[in-house]
Amino acid sequence: MTGYCPFRKGTLLILSGPVNHLHIVMNDPVYYPERGYHGVLLVNISTVRDGRKFDSTCLFHPGEHPFVIQQSYVVYSEAVVKNAEDISQFVNMGEFTPRAPISDHLYERTLAGFHSSPRVTPKIKRFIKNYMQLE
Repeated sequence: MTGYCPFRKGTLLILSGPVNHLHIVMNDPVYYPERGYHGVLLVNISTVRDGRKFDSTCLFHPGEHPFVIQQSYVVYSEAVVKNAEDISQFVNMGEFTPRAPISDHLYERTLAGFHSSPRVTPKIKRFIKNYMQLE
């Protein structure tokens, strides 16, 4: 049986709190020696809500991705490196749902935000610097 493998620019619907949020896969799996597995960096987007503070570093507008129907923002503070094999298993079990990849333009905007958002943790900055091969 062939299974899902996370890939750069791929997206996944993952239950986060009471609702599914769109998560962006920022890199192809890469060996992550700090954890001893092949990892991918995931970051989710969330809907902008009136009266609630949010990180405005990178906004997604309705229609920029098929899942985005309201203005949304990238939640850099919740970016996380996950085991690529675990992601594959969750997709194959139906826990995570693959969606359409993001465009090159959205990927570049999202990636640029990792360098400018004040909410990116040092651990994530280190992963990007040391393990993501940026073209």
